[in-house]
Amino acid sequence: MEWYEAAFDRLYPVLYSHRDCAAAEAALDSFGHYFDGRSPVLDLASGDGRYLEALLRREVEVYGLDLSHYLLSRSVREWGHGGRVVQGDMRYLPFRDGSFGGALNMFTSFGYFSVDTDNLLVFREVHRVLRKNGVFLFDFINAEKIASELLEESHRESGSYEIHEKRRIEEHGKYLVKRAEVTNRDTNHKETITERLRLYTRADLVMMFESTGLSPRDLYGDYAGNEFVDGVSERVIILSVKR
Repeated sequence: MEWYEAAFDRLYPVLYSHRDCAAAEAALDSFGHYFDGRSPVLDLASGDGRYLEALLRREVEVYGLDLSHYLLSRSVREWGHGGRVVQGDMRYLPFRDGSFGGALNMFTSFGYFSVDTDNLLVFREVHRVLRKNGVFLFDFINAEKIASELLEESHRESGSYEIHEKRRIEEHGKYLVKRAEVTNRDTNHKETITERLRLYTRADLVMMFESTGLSPRDLYGDYAGNEFVDGVSERVIILSVKR
């Protein structure tokens, strides 16, 4: 089993409880206008449906794809997204060429694969399923900031759970590895989740976009829409257009 198959399961809402629909709404207050008049839109790695729901509230026709059956089930159960979500691999999108006027990939839902060509294939597939001049909103962590200011260890609580996390950079800055020990205080049961993310810099991402026919147009450093600053900004948020 790949790490992401285990990580994006029932403990995901515990580890990322702060990434809720309110946070998605706030991000779309900054970036939602990019999808005006571009329906339908693809939410790539839609997870439990928070961005899907936020876009639907803006009357955008949107569909979601995710690999996790568990998170998709939550999307259907909690938001009523049945008929709008499909289970699948982002490297091999089950959609026809030119199906969408826009796409988004939010909250570092990228860099999961150990082979660079697999990660690049995601962008190629996005390009394929977009219409000409379709837009792609992409959100990733700022690898340069992570490398220089890595928080190696932390402890926090999420509901009835205690979470102890350790982080390290491997292979000369290529990978961010996070190991989370999650303890249910009610049962004292412990589980460990490991994430292994391929780190790409802003320059790396721009080069990957351009090589697949996606032209970067706008660049931001956070969900409030502030400008990107190398080594300082928390996020790398790129709006690109299909040539």
